[in-house]
Amino acid sequence: MQLVCPVFAQDTIFVNYSSPLIVRVLEISSTQVSYKNFHNPDGLIRKINNDQITKIIYENGKEESRFQLNQKTTGIVSPLKLLIVDGKHIALNNQDISHKAAFKIMMAKDPQTNSDELNDVLVLADSRKNGQIAFNIIAPVSAVAGIYLARQHRFNDPKEQMKAKTYFLSGLSVCVLSIVTAQIYKSLKNKHIRKAALLYNKDLMEAQ
Repeated sequence: MQLVCPVFAQDTIFVNYSSPLIVRVLEISSTQVSYKNFHNPDGLIRKINNDQITKIIYENGKEESRFQLNQKTTGIVSPLKLLIVDGKHIALNNQDISHKAAFKIMMAKDPQTNSDELNDVLVLADSRKNGQIAFNIIAPVSAVAGIYLARQHRFNDPKEQMKAKTYFLSGLSVCVLSIVTAQIYKSLKNKHIRKAALLYNKDLMEAQ
């Protein structure tokens, strides 16, 4: 199925790998978008795969996400409130939502109706979330503690100055390590949430 979209002003295609493309969209198919460079309307027609597009904003201000493009070109609309997982993105009702929002939706569902596998993955995601929160708290606390202890030993005595430097660097090191660890926990949490979303969809479809 193909949709021809004549455009007379600039459209903007947002992609995964580079700066937004300023273009004139010519045609949208189920697999790719054809366009011309806005600044060179007589130039070559170029094409980009739909899975490389995050969204398109047309000259009239209308915006379409990758999920809306997929529905527009395939005509597929699910009657279920499924969480669509596309790479590291999650969508509901053709709109991007955060992992936090998706997790909240799944946690609101009665766990008695979930499969054991879904409940296990949700527990893992929740534990990673708690780990992320803990290290996000530790990071500023350790930095402040290091600065405070360093200030207590900022005298002219070389030994005291050495202590001050040690306290400061220790606090800074723990802070940086905690920030990195929090990001690792966040990545693992989001990975579990995406896996849970697929299991959540499976449970919904099997319940029909």
